[in-house]
Amino acid sequence: MKVIICEDNVIQLDHIKKTIENYAMMEGNGIEVVLTTSDPNEVIAYEQADCYFLDIDLNHEMTGLMLGDMIRKRDPLCNIIFVTTHAEMTYLTFMYKIAALDFIIKDHTGMLQQKVLATLKVAYEKYLQIGQQQAPSQIQIRANGYTRNIAIQDIYFFAASPTLHKIILHLENEHIEFYGRLKDFKEIHASMYQCHKSFIVNRQNIEFVDHKERVVYFKNGETCFASARLIKGLK
Repeated sequence: MKVIICEDNVIQLDHIKKTIENYAMMEGNGIEVVLTTSDPNEVIAYEQADCYFLDIDLNHEMTGLMLGDMIRKRDPLCNIIFVTTHAEMTYLTFMYKIAALDFIIKDHTGMLQQKVLATLKVAYEKYLQIGQQQAPSQIQIRANGYTRNIAIQDIYFFAASPTLHKIILHLENEHIEFYGRLKDFKEIHASMYQCHKSFIVNRQNIEFVDHKERVVYFKNGETCFASARLIKGLK
């Protein structure tokens, strides 16, 4: 689960970050803080995360509520947690219809840590549940002891691994090897197609198909083979 923190108080930002990272290290659950910033524009520019901790008053022309509203419109499934000293502003989250997971009031450091941890655990449970629902927009895999939700659009192809009972998932800039059966991923989405006994491709990310050489070229520069019979299904 990818986490972003947007907080203008450097000390509190660092405290929230360390709280999350210490918990992730102890639990070994793959929770990762991918961005910490005081600039909401950096959050918008970042590709996407699964959980956001946002300060409401960022001393910026864009408030945390405005930022949360933009995030929610982009991703209806992510978890948004507001952290603030202004308890009276809680009602504004309902006006913006952000559907925040929680609203943490900043008080002394010890209580803040407890509240961040409690909310983080709930966010992680929701993250796991989203993947387990097997929504057509993503799949859930477990690799290296971590559970990950992968968007269908990010999948380039699945390949049989040289290691027995394992599959290699090819993303744009990453390969993930995990235990599984290739055939179980053939019908996870309409864009998936098995072009070879060792490969299942995502049609969305194919750049070109060389029918003569029976090679499939992907948008990230990778390639895989297709069989003489199954390549006919790739127009």
